[in-house]
Amino acid sequence: MTHLIISAHPSDKSFSNYLAKALRQQYELLGWKVIWRNLYEKDFSVVLSPADLEALKSGTVPADIEAEQKLMQEADLISVVYPLWWASFPAVLKGYIDRVLTNGFAFKYGRGGATGLLTDKRVILHTTMGNTVEEYDDKGLIEAFRTIQGQEVFGFCGMQIIGHHFYPQITLADEKQREHYLQKALNSYPEIFARI
Repeated sequence: MTHLIISAHPSDKSFSNYLAKALRQQYELLGWKVIWRNLYEKDFSVVLSPADLEALKSGTVPADIEAEQKLMQEADLISVVYPLWWASFPAVLKGYIDRVLTNGFAFKYGRGGATGLLTDKRVILHTTMGNTVEEYDDKGLIEAFRTIQGQEVFGFCGMQIIGHHFYPQITLADEKQREHYLQKALNSYPEIFARI
């Protein structure tokens, strides 16, 4: 079994990277193959260039995109860990999605519209936030985040979203609170798998 972890936070001290590291350790101990793609540490370009777009339209996949797609194809489980910035993904994660989840790989268009192609993938999203869940929930944004960042991206590609966790006021969290969030996140994985 292979677990692909994609994280998108520039600080080594962030909760996002703290969680990604813990997920890697937990699944390595379980005997899984774990691939951690910290998008701030890799030399993968997250800008979809005009040349990339032309190549993809012609059916040629640039080598660096193909390498990332192979990692995704190999994965049985994908964890995406990122902070909520301006109500969206960080730019590096959005760029990664633009370049990797391409037409012909992640989805295809037909007469009936788009069809997701990555139907054997399970995804768990982890979103850290500066505000409380209640502040976002009062505006109807938590469900919007689940839809826009989850279903309209990964679900669109046919992936099964088996969890989407939110970590509120993360910048104010002390070590005790961070540890609480971490254990809650790690413990959610067997609980989620037990339900599917």
